[in-house]
Amino acid sequence: MAEDLLVVLAEFHREVVRPDIERIVGNAVEGAERRLRDEMHGFFDALAERFDRLETEYQMLIAGVKRIEERLDRVEQRLDKMALRSELLDLKGRVDELQGRVRTLEARLEE
Repeated sequence: MAEDLLVVLAEFHREVVRPDIERIVGNAVEGAERRLRDEMHGFFDALAERFDRLETEYQMLIAGVKRIEERLDRVEQRLDKMALRSELLDLKGRVDELQGRVRTLEARLEE
């Protein structure tokens, strides 16, 4: 009789208790798994959003640096022109001075 009772208990455990335990544990694990998955998806979505924002800012910085470089090139060209003008004015002054000396020498020779 004890053996029959053991067989009945084992069958009861296999058919009633075990499926209930599996269902309860499965639901608990599934809920935790779902929450973890949702949390991970939220985390990755936040990272992707930050990455997109950083990528946009990076592109804006590249465009800004390009504009600064172009403007600096224009400033350098202006400075080069100003230096050339300064040199030209200096040369004109020297030419005027030499022409004055030539006139002075010509005047002396005519005397």
